[in-house]
Amino acid sequence: MQLLIHGIDVSDWQGSIDYAQVKNAGVEVVYIKASQGNSIVDAYFRTNYDNAKANGLKVGLYHFLTARSVEEAQQQAEYFSSVISGTSPDCKLAMDFEVFGNLSVDEINAISLAFLQKVQSLTGKEVIIYSDASNASNTFGPGLASTYPLWVAQYGVSQPNTGNWNQYEGFQYSDTGTIPGIRGYTDLDTFTEGIFLGATDTISTPENTKNQITTYTVQASDTLSEIAQKYRYNCSRNCWSK
Repeated sequence: MQLLIHGIDVSDWQGSIDYAQVKNAGVEVVYIKASQGNSIVDAYFRTNYDNAKANGLKVGLYHFLTARSVEEAQQQAEYFSSVISGTSPDCKLAMDFEVFGNLSVDEINAISLAFLQKVQSLTGKEVIIYSDASNASNTFGPGLASTYPLWVAQYGVSQPNTGNWNQYEGFQYSDTGTIPGIRGYTDLDTFTEGIFLGATDTISTPENTKNQITTYTVQASDTLSEIAQKYRYNCSRNCWSK
């Protein structure tokens, strides 16, 4: 039986966190939201990263993917890689892709693959897919499952359904957890040792993302809400499966 490691995942939804109390409560791993879409950096990303590291927690980083094409997935991979440059994560970099709009299953898998490949190429770090149990079974296909590990979310069960995967490296088992040092609810996880990276050297800034500015030409058929959804959309919570 693999050793299970206690963890949480956080974003700006949790606000200011006392990581000394979190550490004393037995939490060993914290996954931190870094970025979302093409242009959003989580407001507490660097604060969470610096304070978690300072208190001896193992750190993972994730991006909330909103891409609607392979090209946009690659752009968001570049953006995520740029945002996390200068950090030294201990855990695999996570893709959180859960809001699909009108995308087909084939499109979702192609976009996911493009993002994961690009992130791994740019950062030199291993990656992992975050998914609820339903999407792990019905959306993310065997091709992804055979290549990338799974961090699965399913509540109210002792063991999650891993769908197209044979096993998991992360299991988010609650979104209503309470931890000393954190106001309100937070997500609770267990991880296996497979979640850790083999090397924790610092991520450098990808050459093709330095001084990168995202531009968009407004089309006659665009609405402000559609543009906001594509480029500035942000969740009121931490954008994990709720």
